[in-house]
Amino acid sequence: MPFRRRLPPALPLAALALVAIAGCGGETHTAVVTRTQTVVRTVTAPATATQPATIPTTGTSTAPSGAGAPLTLRAAEQLLDARGYAVLTERDFRPGQALAVLIGIRRDPPRAELAFFFAGGRFIGTDTRDPSGAIEVVAQDGDRVTLGYGLYRPGDALCCASGGTARVTYLWDGARLTPSRPIPTADPGASLSRR
Repeated sequence: MPFRRRLPPALPLAALALVAIAGCGGETHTAVVTRTQTVVRTVTAPATATQPATIPTTGTSTAPSGAGAPLTLRAAEQLLDARGYAVLTERDFRPGQALAVLIGIRRDPPRAELAFFFAGGRFIGTDTRDPSGAIEVVAQDGDRVTLGYGLYRPGDALCCASGGTARVTYLWDGARLTPSRPIPTADPGASLSRR
């Protein structure tokens, strides 16, 4: 039986949007959404297909028209803003590289930072799910970016990481972003954490 999902009518969508939802058994389900109705079609893909779900966004997309087009700082700032972050410093952003990064600082307390990565003119993800206390861009060149995570001891104030810095290099291979080593824990109870 095909997977059916009804989207809420109050979503802020453009007049027409396509949403592909990954299903079980190699099926991809495409929903055509208009302001007044939802139609669901099932398209069966080969069982070996491993395509991720593609969900176009409205208003915050950083993908300029045309694949691989240069990403603007303004588009990247809008993406961070939509996620509740402001750009910590613009000087780190190099959109002409294969892998670009912006460090965002959370707008609402408590203070926290995330690294937002971009490749091929589009947003590809953040360094971690949970934000860190302090991140800096240590080096970047082409398809690699090295971040420095401030390390906190349990009694440290958020302003003052006393445990040094853990450096992690992220490599973009054109399809996947891979850290060179484990990212420090965000557990504030650990002897050293990036909290």
